[in-house]
Amino acid sequence: MRIKKILLISPPAYTFKNNRDINPLPPIGLGYLASIAEGLGIEVNILDCLMEGWNTEEEVDDSLVRVGISYDTIKEKVKLADPDIIGINCQFSRQYKIYHELLFLIKKVKPNCITIAGGPHATVCANEVLDDPNCDFVIIGEAENSFRDLVLFLNAKKDINPRDIDGLGWKNAGKICINEKKKWISDLDSLPLPAFHLMSLPKYFGLAQSHGHRHRKKFMPIVTSRGCPARCTFCSAKKVWGAKYRTRSVENVIKEMKLLYTEYGVEEIMFEDDNVTANPKRAKNLFLRMIEEGFEFVWDTPNGVGAWSIDEEMLDLMKKSGCIMINFPVESGSQRVLSDIIKKPLDLAKVKRLIKYCKTIGLDYGMFLVIGMPGEKIEDMWQSFHFAAECGCYNPHISVATPYAGTELHDVCIKNSYIDPDFDFSDLFIRSFCITTEDWNGDDLKRILKNGRRYLLKAKYRKYPHMLLIDAVKGLKIIIQDPISFPKKFLRFVGAAA
Repeated sequence: MRIKKILLISPPAYTFKNNRDINPLPPIGLGYLASIAEGLGIEVNILDCLMEGWNTEEEVDDSLVRVGISYDTIKEKVKLADPDIIGINCQFSRQYKIYHELLFLIKKVKPNCITIAGGPHATVCANEVLDDPNCDFVIIGEAENSFRDLVLFLNAKKDINPRDIDGLGWKNAGKICINEKKKWISDLDSLPLPAFHLMSLPKYFGLAQSHGHRHRKKFMPIVTSRGCPARCTFCSAKKVWGAKYRTRSVENVIKEMKLLYTEYGVEEIMFEDDNVTANPKRAKNLFLRMIEEGFEFVWDTPNGVGAWSIDEEMLDLMKKSGCIMINFPVESGSQRVLSDIIKKPLDLAKVKRLIKYCKTIGLDYGMFLVIGMPGEKIEDMWQSFHFAAECGCYNPHISVATPYAGTELHDVCIKNSYIDPDFDFSDLFIRSFCITTEDWNGDDLKRILKNGRRYLLKAKYRKYPHMLLIDAVKGLKIIIQDPISFPKKFLRFVGAAA
């Protein structure tokens, strides 16, 4: 067949009633694939079902709603686009049922359309995804080169065989075949910039939340590197992006920033790298070039940065180049847990020193913590709350360890029966409390989390009594914006501080 049109889809999503734990993000991953396809002379469209239907909810059960455009609307858009290929971004394992529903819907509307699944979930659960009779291909890991080769193969290029396409999952006479992922793009500058013109960016502009709180109306994520030198046991990033840390050149990144600044009026950048500062020399050069260009961006690091590669000079450059907040993924206030269980190359004493310097230069900071790792004791968890308080971080982002497929944590939980035998991908969210060890269970973690947050609030108001009044004023502003869901949360908040 001749491939003339491709539709790339970011699916709707499940979330909790009255407590959305998702938000839209411009789909730069699909943007890279779209640029690859356009380079082959193929017409491409991107459909972000979540963003298009952000104000649309459909009840799923007593606790969940589905957010995004309806399946009937998706059917109409598929018919209108009339694509030869549809690619689906399968990002979160928790959403796996939606991916299969979409595959079924696509084949029902357009039986001859070729379906391709990619993204983190398709990478770590390739067999599960490809076992769906409505899924034709899966691409494991970073997809640009494999996607290009697959499209060329489908366009009847005789010199390409599916067996030779890196990281491709496919079917031969009904049998699942998966080629090992061996090749990672060493020259990231060789990739075209994402197809921003296909992303309907104005629809995202003005969102208050997009991978965290946004500080400007016109924001945009950007990825300047791939991979992370850390090997945290709860993370599957190395499965998606490989074990080797690779970077785009500073000039290549500046080229993208200039485009976003001049063509789209972007005011805020989110570095979506797993660790934008992993190469300190290169990171300093990047921030210096941003200063020299005079972009006047504000920016932050939603995924955090590795403190091991940061020094005071870098913090100065970050602040001067527009960094409005730096997130430290500390994970644990126990050095034992960090070194022996999470296996993160981080010195807590250095974190304290860097945070002290952030205060000196007026750079806001946040902290990520994880509780509930197998092997962690209850006293270790309390060390995390104490550490956060000592650093003056009274509202850290606290995740409960979740055994995502493709992680060492998942393997440990399966091996030691730390999760229920009936465990389902739907349980994969950061408040699932699905792990039970010899030292604690889910109810223990809930209690520790509640008491730990209360401890941090009390510590905050003991040190800064005036903050209670400031927080109350902020609360009034939120009431005006969201009068339905806020009062109950605010009363709990004030009660915890009493």
